[in-house]
Order: sequence, then structure tokens, then C-alpha cells
Amino acid sequence: MRVVRNTSEQIILRSVPWLIALLLCVFLLGAVAFGLQALFEGNRAGAFWAGLFVPAFVGLFIIMFVRRDEAILDRSRDLLELRHATLLRRQKIQHKLHHLERAVVQTSKGKNGPTHRIALILTGGMDAGTHPVSPVYVSGRGAQRAADAVNAWLSDNVDSDTRRA
Repeated sequence: MRVVRNTSEQIILRSVPWLIALLLCVFLLGAVAFGLQALFEGNRAGAFWAGLFVPAFVGLFIIMFVRRDEAILDRSRDLLELRHATLLRRQKIQHKLHHLERAVVQTSKGKNGPTHRIALILTGGMDAGTHPVSPVYVSGRGAQRAADAVNAWLSDNVDSDTRRA
């Protein structure tokens, strides 16, 4: 997650896996090109596998793994909005910003080392609890930087804070 906007009224976090999407698209185009070459050479089996089966499999990976996640915190509208988008669907979840207490980092320990994601702690309303911004855990310090930015933004304007008890 990276902070794409940080003003006194609004902070926006976004995660878009551009590298994964680009690599999968290159692999998809390469497989189609190889399948077309096999078709022109008369190799029907190669044309089937490289021209149809492999692209379908890569397309499935694109649908499963390429997703955009956003968190928008807006003081002027007292709004916390979580947006998720894939090739097949879009989802938008809204909460009152005054229910947001803080952001935390959740860590998963895997065999290749720990991975992290940012989660938001809501203390009021029907959705009280911990809400991950993204279902995906990633390596690096992006989640910690995003959580620190959200917590700093929440405590930035304490005197004119719109949050209620």
C-alpha cells in the first residue's frame, strides 16, 4: 500500500500490482504468439496448448491475482471507504470515519519470511472490529508506512477532530 494523497481533509491509500499484471500480460501475449506460429506451421497440438490452453490458464491468473485495493479517509464527509476492483467485479464498503480508531499492521509468518498488510480498527457501529484494507499480504515496509501515515493523519487535527465518542 502506498499513500497517493495526503491532505488535511483526505488521505488515500492504494495498492495496484502493476508488475504482476504486466508480467502476466507479457506471458499471455507470448503464449498467443507461440500458438499462432505453431498454427501457421501446421502443428495443431502446439497451437492448441500455446494458443488456447495456456492463455486461458494465464487469464485465470490475471482474474485471480490482479486487483486494486483503495482506502479513502475523508474528514469533510466523515467517510471511510474501502474499494476493491478486479477484472470481474467492483466492491465498495463505506463506514463512518468517526468509528475509525487507528490503523495496525497484520503480519503473517511464511516460509520465505514475514509478510504484512494494513488493517483498520473500527470501534463503533455495526461493523466494529478489525478490517483489512487488502486480503493480500506483501513483503516490505509499505504496510507499516501506510499505517503510520493513517495514524498520523488521524491524530493530526485533534482540536478540530470530527470523530465522536
